[in-house]
Amino acid sequence: MVLAPGLLGPVPLPAEQVPTTPALSRLLSRGQRQDDDGADAAERRGLTQVLLQRFGAEASAPYARAADDPDWDRSGYLLHADPVHLRADRDQLRLFGASHFALSVDEAEALVAALNREFADDGLRLSAPAPSRWYLQPPAPPALETQPLDQVDGCSIDSASPAGTDAKHWSGFLSEVQMALFQSPVNAERERRGQPAINALWLWGGGTWRPLEAPGFQRLVAGSALAQGLADAAGITASHAALSEEAAAADPRLAGSLVVFEGLRQALQDADPLRWIEALRELEAGLDPALAALGRGRVGGIELDLTDGRRWRLERRDLRRFWRRRRTLTHWLDGLASG
Repeated sequence: MVLAPGLLGPVPLPAEQVPTTPALSRLLSRGQRQDDDGADAAERRGLTQVLLQRFGAEASAPYARAADDPDWDRSGYLLHADPVHLRADRDQLRLFGASHFALSVDEAEALVAALNREFADDGLRLSAPAPSRWYLQPPAPPALETQPLDQVDGCSIDSASPAGTDAKHWSGFLSEVQMALFQSPVNAERERRGQPAINALWLWGGGTWRPLEAPGFQRLVAGSALAQGLADAAGITASHAALSEEAAAADPRLAGSLVVFEGLRQALQDADPLRWIEALRELEAGLDPALAALGRGRVGGIELDLTDGRRWRLERRDLRRFWRRRRTLTHWLDGLASG
């Protein structure tokens, strides 16, 4: 299975600039469409939610931190408290995660140390094992409903505020955090250099760590901390390899693998169409030998999940359905710029 969020855009490119993708077009044209449906389909969407579902996990924060900080004792309730930049955009407030811009280790440590001093009496403890991924350990599990960062990154957050019986308390805490960050010398220096200020935290994905049962695949190929942490908790092999001939289903060792391909989504979030093209070519290079392996019967099938509710599965018998006209990728893209 390949998870490929961002594959179908929307891409700010004219059709003539979209590369040809014979393998991908074959998969989409002849594969069986298996979209999510039902009342709870929206809750299963987004890369974070799909990964949690595949591993049978309930929360992302403890598994991501276990990968970011191997010395963490894996005890207690933990929340993501990711550093973000909030920007007023006409009549809405848009959020951008710190992965979009440079945040150094020294800057992250200085900001976290200042916030820990500010909220020491409240029993709250922040940690930053990675500059763009921070974690918060509250004194007790909060009754809080939040959205994953990948669901709101680059979007308006006007309708994405935390909910739940403790929402009012935590909204007050986040307002105090914004005031503290506004006064930080770190942000003053960032603004002097023309860099976005870290002016808020985004809380989400809270829960406790527990061992996970083995999922329905034997190997994970992914680079994210969450994916690596989930694989470790489930006791399966994980690799940081890129999606290429060495990390494709054409390799018999990787039959039954879950491959997480994030390059397309990251390029779209950064509004970088040239990087999206590069990522698309890398995906095509990985799928081409996989389809060859499928044709030879070395793998049972290839599933492509866009993590937005759209999924395709291609089996060997589907390759013989020549009557299904092969369409180019532009047929499926969500949106294209005019020429």
